[in-house]
Amino acid sequence: MPDGQLVLVFDDGYATDYEQLLPVLRAHDAPAAVAVVPEWLGDDDHLTGDQLAALAEAGCEICSHGSRHRYLQAHHLAADVTSGDERLTVAAGHVFPGEEHGVLAGDRYELTDGNRTTTVTLGESLAVGEAAVTLGVEGEIDAAFDGDEAVVRPTEATLRDEIVGVRSAFDRLGYDPDGFVFPYDAADPRAWALAAETYDVLPNAAVRSLPNRPGTPPTSYQRCYLERSHLRRAEIETYLDSVATQGGLGILAGHTAWETVPPERVAFVIEAARERGIELTTFSS
Repeated sequence: MPDGQLVLVFDDGYATDYEQLLPVLRAHDAPAAVAVVPEWLGDDDHLTGDQLAALAEAGCEICSHGSRHRYLQAHHLAADVTSGDERLTVAAGHVFPGEEHGVLAGDRYELTDGNRTTTVTLGESLAVGEAAVTLGVEGEIDAAFDGDEAVVRPTEATLRDEIVGVRSAFDRLGYDPDGFVFPYDAADPRAWALAAETYDVLPNAAVRSLPNRPGTPPTSYQRCYLERSHLRRAEIETYLDSVATQGGLGILAGHTAWETVPPERVAFVIEAARERGIELTTFSS
């Protein structure tokens, strides 16, 4: 039977990684990977530097989750833009007004329809609805764009700050992450290419997918979420059956602060993997 491996990845660096996850890992002598935003360390409900160090000492791999947890795909324009406008409206979904992640005031973005491109600096949110969010921009937009065709996407400089610039923060903390986990599992081809140049492993080049077959390039890894809101236990068992049968690498991800990932669910996944002869590992092992 082929040798299969499984990596468990936990996003965002919640304090529950230390309070709830670490005891499970220790009890089962199992490793995992944690994807953290250095700027969030010490914030409410997030890991402290000492707690992160304890996780690393216990065998957890530290992965990068970006400098400010920006959304790295394009946002669809939700209304036409006229030359001279000082605002633009994008589809809601990954725009979080008032929160320091996702889309940030002060960031530079491209407004493009494929033929024409202009660069804007985002301002504050002006109106928030269920379907769309209207954002201010600094100055006037210098071209018109069709709301059915245009997108708003991070500039190369914004991508570089999120993906590459964060390495200096990890250097100061004493870590040199091999892996980059895209915030929101979101990356357009520009973001993917930059991350692939900068890191050895991209554990979420795609999500909600099949396990990675033997020979899959580490910068093209795919993962599924182990939250019960995404996979029922029977589906996790089917996923693990596939890893055990075909070999290769399975990746199951979660957020320990969410009620859909209680400690007993993590223990179930570890035990179910080992029952099938699957090795629990990390990306750098």
